[in-house]
Parts: sequence; C-alpha cells; structure tokens
Amino acid sequence: MGRTTSTQRGASRRTRPTTASGGGAARRGSSTARKPAAKRGTKAAPRKAAPPRRADLRPAGPWLPVAIVALVVVMGWALYPALKLEYQASRRAATKEQQYQALRARQATLTAEVAALQTPEGVEKAARQKLGFTKKGENVYVVIPDGSAAASGSAAASIAGAAATSIVQDVLDMVFGVSAPASTSLAP
Repeated sequence: MGRTTSTQRGASRRTRPTTASGGGAARRGSSTARKPAAKRGTKAAPRKAAPPRRADLRPAGPWLPVAIVALVVVMGWALYPALKLEYQASRRAATKEQQYQALRARQATLTAEVAALQTPEGVEKAARQKLGFTKKGENVYVVIPDGSAAASGSAAASIAGAAATSIVQDVLDMVFGVSAPASTSLAP
C-alpha cells in the first residue's frame, strides 16, 4: 500500500461518492433534516413557545383547599400539647412576675415606714393614727364611711383588675385551660 498525504485524504473526504443503497448522507440522516448552524455574532430567531399541554389547562380542583385545611388541622392537633405547656409556663411566669413586683412595692412601703418609725415624730404619728392615742386635752372624732363608698372602692379595684387582662388573653386561657390567676394584692 502506498502512502497518502494529508491533501489527498482531505480530497478523498470531499469527493466521497454516494451510493443508491444509502451512502454518506443517508447514513447520517438526510441533509434536509439538518438545520444550518447559526453564525457567531448573529441573533437566533426566537423560538415559539410550545402550546400548553392539556394537563396544564385543567383547574386545581376542590381537593387543594381541603388538603390545606386538613394539613392545618393535623398540625394544630399535633402541636397543641406543646403549645399548651408553653402557654401555661408563660402565664405562670407572668403571674410570678406580678407577685414579685407587688412584693417589691410592699417592701419599699415597709422600708419607708421603718425609717419613719425610727424618729420620735414618726412614733408619735403612728401612735395617733393606728392606735388612737391622744394628748391630754384633745378630742378624737372618728368618721365611719357608709357602705356605698366601700362598695365603690372595691368595684373600682375589680374594674382595674379586669382591664389588666385582654380579650385575646382570656380566649387563650380558655383554649389552653388556664385558670385566671388569683389577686396579686399582698396588702395586710
């Protein structure tokens, strides 16, 4: 066999004969099926969007909202015990915080009374107000309030206590089974 040069090989590729039984173009597919490659730097023609499939046109159906509601109900049912414990703990903490603040206020009041009782004027004032002591020649008049004044004072206290809780908190107390805390008043 003889040697072939690169120019001979290129020429043989270009001039390859086609046969009727399925030559070069028939083996690779017909030349009409191939699209010419786009040149660099030129914009390709925009492709038309494929028409939507029939399944895409079908509405979601009524099962989707039902499935979402069912999922929310199942999540609520699963999380209820943990949420209940968390809410009860936060309510207990809030109650303890209110009691602590009431005790701090009472401590401040008692500290002020102790400081006042350490002076002779404070002792005399306490003896006159709390024990009813008088000096010689003084007359003491005691004014007793009627029942309506005392009732209005307790009504004002209950209104102030009711305003401290909100409607949302009352509903959450009912949902999570938390009883309303007792009065945090620690006055003697």
